[in-house]
Amino acid sequence: MSLDGVRVDRRLYVIVDRHYAGDDAPWLRWLGEIAAAARDAPVLMQARAKGLPAPAFEALATRARLAVQDGPPLLLNGDAETACRLGYDGVHWAEAAIPGSPPPGAEALRWRTAAVHSPAAAHAAEAAGATALVFAPVFAPGSKTATAAGLDALGAAVAATTLPVYALGGVTPGRVEDCLRAGAAGVAVVSGVLGAPSPAAAIADYLRALEVCVPCR
Repeated sequence: MSLDGVRVDRRLYVIVDRHYAGDDAPWLRWLGEIAAAARDAPVLMQARAKGLPAPAFEALATRARLAVQDGPPLLLNGDAETACRLGYDGVHWAEAAIPGSPPPGAEALRWRTAAVHSPAAAHAAEAAGATALVFAPVFAPGSKTATAAGLDALGAAVAATTLPVYALGGVTPGRVEDCLRAGAAGVAVVSGVLGAPSPAAAIADYLRALEVCVPCR
């Protein structure tokens, strides 16, 4: 994508959350549907299934990988070793799970993202070998109860790192431009896509909003 001669690689980061889906079957169905809708688009997908015992998590993560065979890059919310072993394109670390140093083998994963809520966490993620950050919550989330940090906090996180930062939390298509002007390289969503009457139409709306002519910092 080129905006007024400035090369911009913006992406929509769709977090497909099992808790939001309510059960395995709708979660796996969403993964497949979103992958089909986002094929060949500048989209990342994250398979998120928190709170499961290790054996159940790995079994479900295996099914999730099988559900997305031909689509955007798929990241596993978990650890790098499991993501590599199951054939994922990347890993996502919760802020509390950011490694103290780059984990062995993680460099084989093209995408290594981390959730951050402060500049300090951004520094930790960068030291762990993250390739991008997800800052939240910018606005009040639609998928859970949390206090919005605001656009200034997003800007502070962007200024604290050289990595691309995705803005998460209550980001509607109408708020995308504000996030880009605060320095975000793209936006991340849960309910904005999963809670839409048509996830495919919602993805298209976000991608159109990401084309606004605001050069990245």
